[in-house]
Amino acid sequence: MNLIFLHNRTLKSILYVIFFVTFSSLFAQTPYYKVTYYISEIKLHGSIDNMDEKAQRFTEQIINRAKDVNYILTINKDYSFFESENFLSKENESSQENMQLILAKRFASFNEKVYANHKKDSIVVIRDLGGVNYSVKRKNYVFNWVIKKENKKILGLDAMKAEGNYYDALTNKELKVEAWFIPSIPIQAGPDIFMDLPGLIAEVNLQGAVVTVKKIEPITNIGIEKVDDSKAISQQEFESLIGDLTKKMENYNEDW
Repeated sequence: MNLIFLHNRTLKSILYVIFFVTFSSLFAQTPYYKVTYYISEIKLHGSIDNMDEKAQRFTEQIINRAKDVNYILTINKDYSFFESENFLSKENESSQENMQLILAKRFASFNEKVYANHKKDSIVVIRDLGGVNYSVKRKNYVFNWVIKKENKKILGLDAMKAEGNYYDALTNKELKVEAWFIPSIPIQAGPDIFMDLPGLIAEVNLQGAVVTVKKIEPITNIGIEKVDDSKAISQQEFESLIGDLTKKMENYNEDW
């Protein structure tokens, strides 16, 4: 009986190893991926209990609608393109409900589009500033990633935790970020500007939201969209624009 038990147990272990190696090999050999992310959690800084009933209800609706916001990342080992998935208003959807989706996206505070050249460690981002979309070309953000010993399963795949920080020009602050990456998909990309870990970033824990992978699709024969950077400004020029807009807002408030 013990020999039979050990034989069955050994057989299961062998089958598991074969499955894992085959699955990992599939990801390693596939040249392209389409990765879908969604806002899995909105983080409110303060309690909604302090709001009136109408504001509470509207905030709860935004939180519920956040899960309908998808982001798409198309990647290979050299390039990646990230953007928000276009969502169309349903026939029976009110303008208020559509506004809830737009507001939900703001919690992640992602760029409109991000094109990354991983061979040159450079990115082009499309960022809304004062109602105008600016194209900004710069080197990759520096996150000073520290890989932790913690791990968990995401979509059934082993993910490892990393912690980092980066300078955010819009808030003029050094922000912390927690990321979970999948070593078995050896591509140094992720949602928005977050990259440069030894595996696909499957989740980022940000100041206003947690964004998590929903689906990973190995694909072939798809082009990766390149953002037009012919009129792109530098990061320094972008930060100067932010400073000018901040001064204008301060002067406007003083006038009132």
